[in-house]
Amino acid sequence: MSMQSLLFWLIAFVMGVITSVYLPMNGVVARYVGSALLANIPFYLLGAITTLLLYSLTGNFSAVSRFREVPSYLYLSGFISAFLVFGSTFLIPRLGAGRFFVLFVAGQILMALAVSHFGLLDSPQDPITLKKVFGAILLLIGVVLATQ
Repeated sequence: MSMQSLLFWLIAFVMGVITSVYLPMNGVVARYVGSALLANIPFYLLGAITTLLLYSLTGNFSAVSRFREVPSYLYLSGFISAFLVFGSTFLIPRLGAGRFFVLFVAGQILMALAVSHFGLLDSPQDPITLKKVFGAILLLIGVVLATQ
């Protein structure tokens, strides 16, 4: 494995660790304000400010004009993101972080198999194999065992 691949694996792992912390943090915000929906506001407001601040450091302002080239259906990712954060904010206090993330990751893995198999959303095509089906079955067994 190359050093670059190792770095990418490490970054993906750390992103998983961070996700396991920041989504429950939003649940705590919801408890303070009394609304899972309202808890999304500071999440996205600070996210937008951070993104704009980091983008301003690149100096590549001409890229903004390319938003016109993006197919409109891809902007649904904003709706999906809001639903994801709201859903986790609502569900983690009810299911617990462990149960939520087991189900969350299982859903991600199973959907990723389909997305990769068909090469959806410009992802590299990676056909489902018998070994992957067996892994998915083991995953589902693990989900059942981990959530009981």
